Amino acid sequence: MVPLAWAGRAAGHEVRIAGTPSISGAIVHTGLPAVVVGHDVPAASNANRSIIARFYKHSRFPADWPLNADALDDEQRALLSHLARNSAAAAEAMVDDLIRFAEDWRPDLIVHDTANFAGAVAAAVTGLPDVRHLTGVGLRPLESPIPGAGAMPEYTRLFDRFGVPPRIPPTLTVDPSPPSLRLPVDGVCLQQQYVPYNGHGEQPRWLLTPRSRPRVCITWGHSVLRAAAAVGRTAMSPFLDAITAIAELDVDVVLATSARHVELLGELPTGVRIAESAPLHLVLPYCDLIVHQAGDGTALTAAALGLPQLAITSKPDPALTAERLAAFGAAEHLRYQELGHDPAGTELIRATAEKMLADSAYAVAAGRLRQEILRQPTPAETVESIAMLIGAS
Repeated sequence: MVPLAWAGRAAGHEVRIAGTPSISGAIVHTGLPAVVVGHDVPAASNANRSIIARFYKHSRFPADWPLNADALDDEQRALLSHLARNSAAAAEAMVDDLIRFAEDWRPDLIVHDTANFAGAVAAAVTGLPDVRHLTGVGLRPLESPIPGAGAMPEYTRLFDRFGVPPRIPPTLTVDPSPPSLRLPVDGVCLQQQYVPYNGHGEQPRWLLTPRSRPRVCITWGHSVLRAAAAVGRTAMSPFLDAITAIAELDVDVVLATSARHVELLGELPTGVRIAESAPLHLVLPYCDLIVHQAGDGTALTAAALGLPQLAITSKPDPALTAERLAAFGAAEHLRYQELGHDPAGTELIRATAEKMLADSAYAVAAGRLRQEILRQPTPAETVESIAMLIGAS
């Protein structure tokens, strides 16, 4: 969302980013003003730990499940509902403060990410238009996690508490997915070019030096840290397996990660070089392949830079992204639920990476996807379209 927020600021609009205390530091580092609202949701309960563990064991979701809800089984529906209930709990923790801030500051619209229900509630209470910003392909609109099943009760209760009707669909949706990966959403939707924002950090100068071997970047998202807090080091297993597998190839391995990831991973294979907290878009231009968990931000950053991707997923939303990237020809997709039970799982990761490095078809497809992204309207153009559609000056 940061490129759109900065595009609004550059166009002369006033912008504030509201969030709970735990993300205030990340907001400040965007260079935009932060507004701290509400409180952070407590760590996962024992019941939630049980559900989180199930994310590492569930059966494969149908590739087209957002378009064919009847293909989902009861366990898959339960996992999607769990994601939505998490969003409802997070909204409860911040919605009152967010409404008070909106009433005091009097914005012209509220932009919120697809998992943030509080933004939609605050917009409804204050009579403002709301813009739902998708993260990409994987994380579907969570107010209705089961396609065709209507809004979650937890979502509608947030609005009921303030005596306003639920916002379904939002006034506008912004989708940064490239056309070949995009899935339909309800209501008016603006297509936007994905512009990577991977936080603050320095360019690792050693990446710019000449090299004689292919370079593979391995990275895992911040969500694995939350999972590790709930289920322990098991959550790090896909990450560690990928590192172990790739390090045995004749390649340079770059680990783009945080200090906390490194601490949880423990001892690493010889020769693995760490780009600690370096923004991913400053690392990937100097790599030939990325291996990752297929979170939307990582996947679209790699796509925007034209890099082939090996995705190893454990959750349904990243799996959706990985399936669509693989169908386009720019990626291969492996599921940890299957790798974890396969004695040759590590060898399969290694062989898949080796195949992708040797076959130029993946790089060609990744280049086509990059061109698709570059042809989409920029965040600056999206700001103009939003202003025109909602009548703001």
